[in-house]
Amino acid sequence: MKNFTICFALSILSFQLSAQIEHGGQPHDWTSKIAPEVAFRTMPPVDVAAHQREDVVNDLQKEIPYRFGVNIPADIDINNSGDWSVLENGDRIWRMGIHSSGAISLNFVFDQYFLPEGGKVFVYDADRKQLKGSFTNENADHNSSLGVGFIIGDHIVIEYHEPVAAAGQGYLHINNVTHGYRSVFGVTEEKSGPFGNAGACNVNVNCPQGEPYDDQISSVAVIVVGNNGLCTGSLVNTVLEDGTPYFLTANHCLGNVGNWIFYFNHETPGCAGNTGPTNQSVSGATLVASSPKSDMALLLLNNTPPSSYNVCYNGWDATDNAATLFTSYGIHHPRGDVKKICFEEHAPYKVSMTFQGNPNTDMWYIDQWELGVTEPGSSGSPLFNQSGQVIGMLSGGAAACSGAINNGLHDFYGRFGVAWNFGSTPSARLRDWLDPTNTGTLVVNNSCSASIIDNDISLGPLQNISNIVCTADPVTISLNVINLGLLPVTTMELDFSMNGGDLQTYSWEGTLSPQEALTVEIGTINPEQGQNTVAVFVNSVNGGPDVNTQGNASSQSFTFLENTTDVHLNIQFDNYPTETSWQITEGTTVLYSGGPYSQADDEFVQSFCLNQNGCYEFTIFDSYNDGICCNYGEGFYELTDANGEMLAEGASFGASETTSFCFSGIVGTPESFGGQLQLYPNPANDFVMLDTGEVSGNFQIIQIYDAVGRIVWRSRTDIKGTEIFQISTVGYAQGVYIISVQTDRGSLSGKLFIVR
Repeated sequence: MKNFTICFALSILSFQLSAQIEHGGQPHDWTSKIAPEVAFRTMPPVDVAAHQREDVVNDLQKEIPYRFGVNIPADIDINNSGDWSVLENGDRIWRMGIHSSGAISLNFVFDQYFLPEGGKVFVYDADRKQLKGSFTNENADHNSSLGVGFIIGDHIVIEYHEPVAAAGQGYLHINNVTHGYRSVFGVTEEKSGPFGNAGACNVNVNCPQGEPYDDQISSVAVIVVGNNGLCTGSLVNTVLEDGTPYFLTANHCLGNVGNWIFYFNHETPGCAGNTGPTNQSVSGATLVASSPKSDMALLLLNNTPPSSYNVCYNGWDATDNAATLFTSYGIHHPRGDVKKICFEEHAPYKVSMTFQGNPNTDMWYIDQWELGVTEPGSSGSPLFNQSGQVIGMLSGGAAACSGAINNGLHDFYGRFGVAWNFGSTPSARLRDWLDPTNTGTLVVNNSCSASIIDNDISLGPLQNISNIVCTADPVTISLNVINLGLLPVTTMELDFSMNGGDLQTYSWEGTLSPQEALTVEIGTINPEQGQNTVAVFVNSVNGGPDVNTQGNASSQSFTFLENTTDVHLNIQFDNYPTETSWQITEGTTVLYSGGPYSQADDEFVQSFCLNQNGCYEFTIFDSYNDGICCNYGEGFYELTDANGEMLAEGASFGASETTSFCFSGIVGTPESFGGQLQLYPNPANDFVMLDTGEVSGNFQIIQIYDAVGRIVWRSRTDIKGTEIFQISTVGYAQGVYIISVQTDRGSLSGKLFIVR
């Protein structure tokens, strides 16, 4: 171990000497109103349409980098291209222009980059509005190459200033020019969401939801990989907290990391907007460890980000203990957009799956994001536990935006705890690099966060409370508690209340060791008809306050319905139950979900209660896109109502199959004055026609109620009962509604179904 540590320290020193930061300054005659003449070389044309057709398929995957450009092979150097000029003092200037017609952006690689002392390279656009540089001999990586970042537009100029004392000593060669055909970093009007290229359901990190996570946000960077692709990753702390610039991302993003470019702090200053800084970058890294087992790649940046970048180094949790996970969140750059954040309000869980041909890849599974999603380009981004420590690296999944909301689908992340110690050599695991002196430490905080304190507990989500509660029986409040402090917890007090009522206190005594979790039952509540909210708060720990307020509150809302009916779900799996998941939704709300399942599972059977006046969708997913029948086993699914009637069934499908169903029936009984309420079209979309037949009275009040009894529309009218009345249903969510008509002779009511 001693020899390894010495070699390791020397290698860090050598990389820190080769700084990759721009060194400032300006090209020769930069302030002159007359730009120097430059000879441009035109690159071969790019078949953008062909690449866009490929993107239609590729953009469905997070398992590959997000492609924004086409790499064009080149053979350009200071001897076969461009022009030289000599200054009065004997210094020489070489200028070379590159043109790729129609490019949104251009970037390139010096695969041979040799500069003498005093030599400087600048890169700028033809209008001299964008400037990169200077780059000097300190910028060369250990392979004497350099990747140069984006210039927006289809013309760029490269300028090399060589001092007279080093005449003929420099050499530059370009082997690759990237023609960007898709917007990156929000630089054009190509936008699919309000914040830029990413989908509209994403959340900028500087929106209010991201405010508590500044330390974690500043650790994350977007990466240009392979010169024409995008991934995400983050700086990670070490046990020594020595600022070594280790950077964690996904194994599936790997290529020549020596030419990768890392952009920090590409984010909006506030919640709104779609552009952020692109001038805080680091070029080049060395791969120190990687493993397909957890889709992990650990890099050592070729230099430490300067203090002006104000970066932090993420903490991590290598215990791989699912019992200590309550909630999670991710920070990432979807499609090269400004930095986003997404939230999972429940605990991720472990799965083992085949990923990119590697069997038994160990993942954390996110069954659904409650706010935000990830997208292509987010690959490699960190997954954090509720304490702000990294537990995974994004590998893939089907989560995406569906308009302004997320599609309710899953994501999966390689597990940090598996990457920590899996592998027989340092090049296959994390522990040798992040704990170089072998202290055995498994939990480290963010470098910008407060150190781990003595007394600190965190509350998990409430358990045993469904989105829908179907009976008036008392509900037991239970939740997980984790000790995040340095000392054992021997006493704690928790306060709880329902619907903002009086606080009740639960007292606990025992021994809860550091990083240990336990489940506590703190009391019972009696559900009230309609919406309910239960909240739990930390009162004290070991007789004193919990000074770390993060994780000190937990709450959950649920709806109590008296008029419910049961449905029964039976899934017979094929040979790969780990590919199967499902959900039952009402509108955009996921009421029930499950999966993926263990490889040992043969069948899933369960019953659920639903509002008997509701409309719902059942969706089943297969992550391998081949359904559950019939090539790899004779699987099937059946969803039936309380009477055994079939609501949804199937077996052979692709990635997913959705079935809509409703429970119907007239609510209320017409009065004896005669008349029948007719609604058409029913189900309705944009409008419904209301007809009471031959009722001789007048309409006095028309009201529409939603499924939980709230009035969503009300009108007074004097229209005769024999007339037909049109009601707009634009903007109503899909579901079941009750229309009530009060006349001067009595009332009628009926059920309206709205579908989207």
